[in-house]
Amino acid sequence: MPGGRASGSPLDEAAGAAGPHTVEGFKLLSDETRLAILLALWEAYDPEEGRGTVSFSDLCDRVGAADSGNFAYHLDKLAGRFVDEHEAGYALSNAGHRVVRSVIAGTGLEEATLEPTEIPRSCPTCGDPLEITYRDQRLYQRCSECEGSLGPSSPLRAPEGTVTVHDDFEPAGLAGRTPEEVFVAGTIDQTLALALVVRGVCPACTGSIEDALHVCEDHDPPVGHRCGACGTRDEVRARYVCSVCKFNVSYPAWCVTLDHPASLAFYHDHGFEGTYGLEDPETTARLWERFRRRQQIVDRDPLRVRVVVEDAGETLALLLDGELDVIEVEGPRPVAAERASLGDR
Repeated sequence: MPGGRASGSPLDEAAGAAGPHTVEGFKLLSDETRLAILLALWEAYDPEEGRGTVSFSDLCDRVGAADSGNFAYHLDKLAGRFVDEHEAGYALSNAGHRVVRSVIAGTGLEEATLEPTEIPRSCPTCGDPLEITYRDQRLYQRCSECEGSLGPSSPLRAPEGTVTVHDDFEPAGLAGRTPEEVFVAGTIDQTLALALVVRGVCPACTGSIEDALHVCEDHDPPVGHRCGACGTRDEVRARYVCSVCKFNVSYPAWCVTLDHPASLAFYHDHGFEGTYGLEDPETTARLWERFRRRQQIVDRDPLRVRVVVEDAGETLALLLDGELDVIEVEGPRPVAAERASLGDR
C-alpha cells in the first residue's frame, strides 16, 4: 500500500505516534479469554479486604475454560502487564484495574443521560437559574436564559447556553445521585483536574502537560454576548494538551489564578476555607462562585492579562504574563477603587 507499512496488521497501520508498545497492549486485549480473565479477577477483588488473588484452578473455573493448556497460554500473555502473579495465585495489576475500571465507568449504567434539570445555582454571567444535563458522555452546565459562555463555534463545540462543559465526567458519576449531587461531583472533579493541569500533570494518565495562551485576534462581542469569531466570552484562553495521551482542555486564562496563594488567602479572609465535599453542597456553591472572575488584556506586547477577583465588597487583582505566570498582585482593595481604575484604562 503506498506510504504504508507492509505488515498486514491494521493495528500497526493505524498506530502512528502511539508506537509498538501501545499496539502490543491492544493485541494482548484482543482475545475473549483474556478479557474474561480480567473480568474474573475484577469480580474476585474485594476492596474492603484488599484481596483479589485467585489460584490457577479457581481462575480457570471462573472463566469456564475447557482446555487448561490454552488457558495457561492466555494467562501467561497477560502476566507482567495486566495481571500480577503471586505465590498464592493471580491478581489484577494496576494497569489491569485501570482497563476494567475505564469500561465499568463508561458503560456501567443502563441510562447514561440526564435531561436538563434546574439546580439551585445561578449563571455566573447573568444570574439566572442554571441547568445541568448529561448527554454524549459530556456533563453540561447551561443557563436557562442567556446564551452562556460557550457556543458551537467555541473550542469545546458546546450547545447554546453552555456555561461550562466537562468532557471527562464518566457515566458512572450519575449513579445514585440527584442532579444537584451530580453538579457538586462535577464541580469537584473539574476543580481537581484544573489543579493538576496547571501544574503540568495530566489528570488522565499523569503524563506531561503542555500549555499555551490563545488570544482571539478578532474578539469583538456585543455587550452581553459571545464573540462570533471564537465562540466564547473570553478574549484569551489557556489550552492544555498532554504529550502522552492527547488529553486536552481549554479554560479562560483566569483559571490559572484559582489556586494562587494570594487568591486562596483572599478567600480565606472572606470566610472560605477551601475544604469541600459531596456532603457539603453549600460550601461547594462557594467554590462555584470563585469562577466569577473578570479578565482583561492590558498589554499585548508583551502579553499581560489582568484577572480580578471580587468578594464581600473587595477586589484582588492578579497580573498574568504570556507564560501563564502571576507576575504582580494588587489589593485587596474596595470595589469602588477597582471600578474607578478600570474607568481610567
